[in-house]
Amino acid sequence: MGVLSEKRLSAVGGLVKTLPVNILRQLNTSLGLTHDAALGEVRALVARQLESHHLKEQVFRPFVPLFMAREDGMEGVIFPQWLLDRLWSALEREEAELMTEARRSVHSPRSGDPVPVPYFRLVNAAAVILRERPETVLPQGEDEDELEEFAAYLDLHRLLREALARLPDWMGRIDAEKAAAIRLMFKDACSKTPDGEGGVRFLEALLANMDDATLVLKFVAVISDGANDRFLSESELAGFGERVLVAAEERMKVFSGLMRRRDPSLLGEAGGWVAQCLSLVSSLQKSVELTRDGPWGKRVLVINQTINGLVEDRLKGVEKIIAQALPLKTERIFGRATREVPDYAGPKPAQAEAALQTVAFINQVRPTASQGGYLSLLNKTVEAAEVQMDAYFTVVLGVAVGEDPFDAQAVMDCFERVIALMEGLLGENKANLARRRVTAADVFRAPKTVA
Repeated sequence: MGVLSEKRLSAVGGLVKTLPVNILRQLNTSLGLTHDAALGEVRALVARQLESHHLKEQVFRPFVPLFMAREDGMEGVIFPQWLLDRLWSALEREEAELMTEARRSVHSPRSGDPVPVPYFRLVNAAAVILRERPETVLPQGEDEDELEEFAAYLDLHRLLREALARLPDWMGRIDAEKAAAIRLMFKDACSKTPDGEGGVRFLEALLANMDDATLVLKFVAVISDGANDRFLSESELAGFGERVLVAAEERMKVFSGLMRRRDPSLLGEAGGWVAQCLSLVSSLQKSVELTRDGPWGKRVLVINQTINGLVEDRLKGVEKIIAQALPLKTERIFGRATREVPDYAGPKPAQAEAALQTVAFINQVRPTASQGGYLSLLNKTVEAAEVQMDAYFTVVLGVAVGEDPFDAQAVMDCFERVIALMEGLLGENKANLARRRVTAADVFRAPKTVA
């Protein structure tokens, strides 16, 4: 007989079943450090529950991502978590023998088919429960349609297992042999359900298992034999291209909103949205032929024109922003002779931040400059900014190596200011070269203070 009574163990077991996996793992680790007999019994309950979670994930491997929101924020099919949890509980009650076989399979070496037969039998049993005994799974007040739809996904279990095994190979170049296999698998999926939606469900499940949602467009292109946007936008596959396009439009709107606020501190963030938006558009263009007057082609044109206009408008103001961040002033030497010297007061904090954010913005939009149509202006802008930075650095260096007294710390502040911008915009090599020249100048030599 154990330390805890059966009643208490049952109560604790009920509580353990309600805990999420991450809490169970932490609890299992903590309880492993104790030698208390009662806590040892609790740990055994936690270990069994963790094993049950692991087995559930293995049995429903192709479908688990369908119960989680995508990390990239892209739209996808999501079923409520209660459905999977309650379905698993129903299987544990009604298919105890199959469950035992499945648990044994987890720890048994296998040859040939890597998926144990009990897994397929459990999935088939789950589909039967959802269709014939939905009341054992459905909570009060929930819609039974969710159960019917998930049962239709379970019918694709074997196809999805095979597809996921081949997915890494399909992520590369798709030759004629791979394309034929994908089309055949899609056709088989379509025949699985009377409503003809099996093929779409097949792609939705693959999408849920992909980190990059745009990769599903490769499969859409293969299945549709490279159809253009006019055809695809009217087909059952329209949703996959549509959601990528909608995601790009949403990112364009965020970017436009940030740019129109005219807040320099938001420039770095704004540039990131440009990269995301144009990356999505590029993925769509690589997989789907976009016609200029087609339903998707026209929307892509609007995206490109909007981004191009806003980016170019910002690039045209870069020279002024750099000048404000690296201020110079004119100093009279004698008579009418003057020279430019650093303004040791430096820029206002907002001006310095604007320059750093502008550099961050340029770096964010640079990788997509060719696609965005602003490559030429961006290159000219970077070249002009480099000339400005070099000119400012030369002026400060002239003070540092000259014979006139100067405030060493003020001069170093000027150097640090311009080198930070050089490194951000022009790279580490450029910045390191400037640092070596500053070191050679020996700024803190005597005399170093203004008389």
